[in-house]
Amino acid sequence: MNKMASKKKLVLISILGLFLLAGAGFSIYVADYYPADNEAIAALNSNEKYEVINSDNSITFNPRASNSSRGVIFYPGGKVEAEAYSVMAAGLAENGHATIIAKMPFNLAFFGANRADDIIEDHPEISSWVMMGHSLGGVFASDYAVNNPDKIEGVIYLAAYPSLDAYPTSLKGLSLRGSEDGLTTAQDLEDNKSKFPANTSFMVIEGGNHYQFGNYGIQQGDNNATITREEQQKQALEFILEFLKSL
Repeated sequence: MNKMASKKKLVLISILGLFLLAGAGFSIYVADYYPADNEAIAALNSNEKYEVINSDNSITFNPRASNSSRGVIFYPGGKVEAEAYSVMAAGLAENGHATIIAKMPFNLAFFGANRADDIIEDHPEISSWVMMGHSLGGVFASDYAVNNPDKIEGVIYLAAYPSLDAYPTSLKGLSLRGSEDGLTTAQDLEDNKSKFPANTSFMVIEGGNHYQFGNYGIQQGDNNATITREEQQKQALEFILEFLKSL
């Protein structure tokens, strides 16, 4: 009896130890994230062209010049701080498009896949929505659109591709990828091309890479870009604005 009790105790201690190790490992993993750079932080300040509302769960960029009936919901890349995409969001707001960056738990869209629900509910003045996401955020932005076809009319993939099959949906898609991207490769897009919405435009930014879609420094595993971050984001914004006009 004592031997049996000792074995059970040993098993319980072992299981507890595994949980503690897993928890510690996860804590270390999520603590190592990509923070926004100074340019991104500066874009968080409201100006004459847009107003910024920074809440616990999102960052909203509202254009001052127009009451936008279309909104863009942005899902950040994995382990990237939401603020790192403020330059892109500011550019959209300056061109009349309300843009809301979702803040993800642990900076991982996996834990906030349905954060768009709250954003849409908080903005009844917006009648039309587009999902946009970078890298891992693009995967979950696309999944949300597939699961909510009554709420979303388009998806913008920045160095990303779908997980769920979006091909048979009525969604319109835009795929942007830097030619030097070492994390989301041309082969990755080709292997998953059948999952993109049937009506998707595929664009390549020559000289661009993976991390320059945001403002968070250098990302391990990516290739060096041959154009500046500013130029890559300028071209990306032009493609996105044309896409939004087409909806």
